[in-house]
Amino acid sequence: MKKKIISTRPLAEDDKIKNLLESKGAFVIDFPMIQTKCIQETDELLSVLKKINNYNWIIFTSKNGALCLYQLLQKNGFSYEIIGSKKFAVIGKATAEKVQKLFGKPAFISSGRNAEDLLLEIRSEIHPTDKALLVLGELADNKLEAGLQEHCSVTRINTYQTCTIEQSGHPAVDKIIHNDYDLILFTSPSGFRNFHKIMLTHNIKEIKAACIGTTTEAEMQKFGFKPVVVSPKSDAESFVNEIEKYFASSEAS
Repeated sequence: MKKKIISTRPLAEDDKIKNLLESKGAFVIDFPMIQTKCIQETDELLSVLKKINNYNWIIFTSKNGALCLYQLLQKNGFSYEIIGSKKFAVIGKATAEKVQKLFGKPAFISSGRNAEDLLLEIRSEIHPTDKALLVLGELADNKLEAGLQEHCSVTRINTYQTCTIEQSGHPAVDKIIHNDYDLILFTSPSGFRNFHKIMLTHNIKEIKAACIGTTTEAEMQKFGFKPVVVSPKSDAESFVNEIEKYFASSEAS
């Protein structure tokens, strides 16, 4: 796969998507649109963490949520023995791996890719008397929280925030303007929103884009763009497989 691929994903030490693409011969250009930061603890947040032993379930939707909760607990001296006794529910393989590394093996891993999938699958696992702690980012909507409230008692905490990065002068912009690339990767709605501002600034009308999941796809469509690749699953392997299929199909036609 000797392709030039622009990644708008946040920079990470272990970016599985980038690593897989490079292992297959692609040249990946980092062009991050967002970065995540763990939030500073508040009295309200610390009050919830002090009562964490009261919860039966801790639910994570992302690696960032798990990592930032871990750092909050570590910083404030909370016992991991308490956390280890909980049932963990997660969305996706990557989040499951991070939770297992930090806290312990998840009791429930959604095979889907979003809040709706998790809600459908976890109904048979959660009981009305259960208490669930939902760990999210500040930009996450309330669909999962509202849906879970129909089945059990839910408390939401936000452990991280998403910040945009100013990238108008990045070298990747010139490559996009001159169509000197094969594909642009998007893995979040907020990442595409920031990218769209750059498109407007530089009068970029068309792009060849690949995205993970229907949520990011829907965000792109709001702005009048249709990705050429949409991965039905959120894990790195599935996304890269869909990208390979796209290139194989393009070359065959």
